[in-house]
Parts: sequence; structure tokens; C-alpha cells
Amino acid sequence: MDKLAALSIWLLIFTIPWQDMLMLPGIGTVSRFVGILVIAVSAFATLYVQYARVHLLNLAMFVFWAWGTTTYLWSVNPEGTQTAIISYFQIMVMMWLIFQWTTRPEDINRFLSAYVLGCYVSVGATLFAYIYNVESAYHRFAAAGFDPNDLAVIMSLGIPMAGYLATAGRGGTLVWLYRAYPLLALGVVFLTGSRTGFLVAVLGCSYMLWTYRDLSLQSKVIFPVFGLIAGLLLLPYIPVDSLERIHSIGSSVSSGDLNYRTRIWAGAMESLGDASHGGLSMLWGVGWDGFPTIITPYLGVPFVSHNAYLSILIEVGLIGFAIFMLMIAMVLYHVLQMPRRERMLWLVLLSMWAIAAMVLNWEFRKETWFLFALAVAHAHATTGEHTGSNAAAPVAFR
Repeated sequence: MDKLAALSIWLLIFTIPWQDMLMLPGIGTVSRFVGILVIAVSAFATLYVQYARVHLLNLAMFVFWAWGTTTYLWSVNPEGTQTAIISYFQIMVMMWLIFQWTTRPEDINRFLSAYVLGCYVSVGATLFAYIYNVESAYHRFAAAGFDPNDLAVIMSLGIPMAGYLATAGRGGTLVWLYRAYPLLALGVVFLTGSRTGFLVAVLGCSYMLWTYRDLSLQSKVIFPVFGLIAGLLLLPYIPVDSLERIHSIGSSVSSGDLNYRTRIWAGAMESLGDASHGGLSMLWGVGWDGFPTIITPYLGVPFVSHNAYLSILIEVGLIGFAIFMLMIAMVLYHVLQMPRRERMLWLVLLSMWAIAAMVLNWEFRKETWFLFALAVAHAHATTGEHTGSNAAAPVAFR
């Protein structure tokens, strides 16, 4: 029964990197539909084994969800808050299920593999759009349904995962898929023309440098040679417009505009000082999904925040923001207890997420919470195996 539950979670993680490609009427993304099935299977499996594992991160996420749900009482956008309550509930359950059914390092490898293999679906869809000249934006290409910036970061997150799996595998076809993925992901990032995605991808590639000394002699030779050859083959097919857009990173930063984002942030900070507008309070926020509503009087358009931290601060206030930062601190604490190779993997992944969250609304994306949950599960699996310590043991009950 536990194998069936783990398989259902594997399927859910597999759908996360391409969930925006397929929307089901009346349900939403394909991962939401799979998530409903996973909850049903895992709930039955939990009842069958009569054992549940709960980590402090799960409890903190419950408190975060409960506080966000409370903001419905004073929300400036009740309908949006109601939708967010349902979405965050599903995310909360997903995080618990990942910890519940992840007890060994092999489970972590399977779930990381599920994410990388899921990325291949979006890689294929993006290449299809490029070949048939189906632009997502002006001279920018992405898999159907995806924002180019979101897709670039999603693909980039798979780079260190693939690097980790390529050196942890036992050979076979999958190992070559892991080895090939970083170059394919970089190709997709260039096709999206995402400046944020490019910076995050470069950081993701640094994982191979940080762990180079731990590689076998064969891998130390294969990776540089394979990367050089693939890069030379890839370069002629990268659109010139994408290269020029990525090359403009410096001018975008020096201008201080960041593609209008700084104006949005300035308007948001101005709204924080206007406590009378819509019952706005820095302490308790304006309610989940309320940012576009409160920013409209200042900019004339219901912009999203383009900053996960700012979005959380304004929507659930200092109380919710403190809970969110506590969860990040909790994840970092457990990551720092891990063996060097695993520790570097998660420090790179979390750094990639932290940079992306500065300019993207990633507070509600499953990728964010999947990373947090799997990092803690990985830390618990590895520290228990290496030290035999129960210091990171979860709260458990029968």
C-alpha cells in the first residue's frame, strides 16, 4: 500500500513541471486533478497502515494556511481569497504527503527523477513551439500555457537535480537523460528569452562546480567534454533576439526599472502607508489575492506584485510574513544538517528559488512548496541514515 501511495506522489511531481500545459474544465491544471487522486489514495493508504508522520514544517504550514484563511474576514477581494484558500489547502496536503511517504534516500531520488522527467515534457513542447514558430511573446518561445519567465525558472530548477541524479545513478538510459538535461534546459531558457531564468540557470549550473571534486574520474572527464560539444552544437540555434534580451540584464538593472517592477513595488509601499484604504493594515494584510485590488488606485491597473515576498507581506501582513519566513528558516536549518553533497544541492536550489521569488509571484506555485517539503524530507532521510540521530525526528502518532 505504501508503494501505491509513493507511486501516486511520483505521478503528481511528474506533472508539476508541465501542469500549465493542460487545463481541465471545472478542475484547473492537470496537477490539481492528479493531486485530488493522490489525496484519496494516500488517505486510504494512511488509514491502512494506521500510521502518520508529521513534521514541524507541516504544522507551520497549517498555521500559515489557517492565518491566510482568516484574512477572508476582511479581504479586499473575497472571491480571490476563497480560491487561494482552496489552492493553499491542496498545497498543504501535498507537503504532508511528501513527508509521509518519503523515508529513505532512494525515495528522494525517485521524486527528483520525477521532476526532471516531467521537465522533459515542457522541453519537448517548447522545442515544438520554436520549430513551428509559435511565439509566446515577441520572439520568445515557451510551452503552451506557460509564462516564459515561469517556464525558464521551472526548467532551471531541474539542472542541479539532474546533476545530482547523474552522479548518483547506477547507469542505464536514465543517467544519460540526466546528463543531457542541463544543456537542453539551457536551450529552453534561451528560447524563452528570460533574463531571470538565465541568472537562475547559471546558478543551477554552479552545482556541478561545487561538487566537481566529488565526481568519479570518468565523470570529471565526461561532463566538461560533453558540455563543450553540446554547447557548440546548441549555440547556432539560439535566436538572436533572445541573446540580445538576455544581454540587456545589465541595462535593465542599471536603469532601476526592472521592466516596470520597481514602479509596482513603489506603489505597493505607498499603499502600506495608507492604512485607511480598504482596511489595509501592515499587521494583518488585505487578504490572499488582494494585491492587484489595492494596487489599482495607485497605478490604474491591477498588477500582480512580481515579488513573492512583497505579495505575502501585503496580503497576509506581518503575521503571515513572519510565519512564512519561519518556514524558510526551518528548511534552511535542516538543509545545513545534511551531508556535503546533499547540502550543496539544496543550498543551490533554495538560492535559485530565492532569486526567482524576488521578481516572480512564486508564493502560490507548487514548485515552491514542493522544494520546501522535499528538502526537509531529504534532510530527515539522510541525517537519520548517517548519524542515527533522532534530532530531526518528526512528530508521529498512531
